[in-house]
Amino acid sequence: MNVTYEHKPAMTLIGFSASIRPEEGYWKCPEFWDKEYNQKYARLWQTMQPETPVEKALLENGIGLFAICDEHEGSFDYWIAGLYQGGEVPEGLKLYSFPESDWAVFSARGPLPGSLQTLNTQVWQEWYPGEGQKYQGNGSATLEVYSPGNPQSPDYQCGIWVPIRQPEGQSEQEAAETVSTMTITGIL
Repeated sequence: MNVTYEHKPAMTLIGFSASIRPEEGYWKCPEFWDKEYNQKYARLWQTMQPETPVEKALLENGIGLFAICDEHEGSFDYWIAGLYQGGEVPEGLKLYSFPESDWAVFSARGPLPGSLQTLNTQVWQEWYPGEGQKYQGNGSATLEVYSPGNPQSPDYQCGIWVPIRQPEGQSEQEAAETVSTMTITGIL
């Protein structure tokens, strides 16, 4: 498992979401991509000429290059998103902002959804119980990051970013209690 630690500025993403129970994540998230994302992009893929405000936002903001997993009690909102470039937020889309933060950045290579799901399991079953205990979560959401290209290729690259902060003056036990708010993604 590849992990680097990087500082990133605040970022706002735009996208659409569905509420998913953690135990359903490994089949409901790919289903959401297949149904909602493909439906929104179907005509646009053929022409690359947006005809609706949603199609314009999809194209201008690169919606589909990110997914957000935002935890809630007993579920998480799963977003298909892109980096917001400004302008109109069409009906059916919404914004999500991450503060300036340090991030644990994990990467994987291989066809989706298997490569990302394997990485997700490694992050929450290997990194989090060990090295991850040194950090506090910085919010309740994580990011999935997708590269352009064929998501079924054995060389396809994707990643998971976990916003973190080094706790000041906290013991590792106190930090672990704070970071535990990030574990819902690991139950998937």
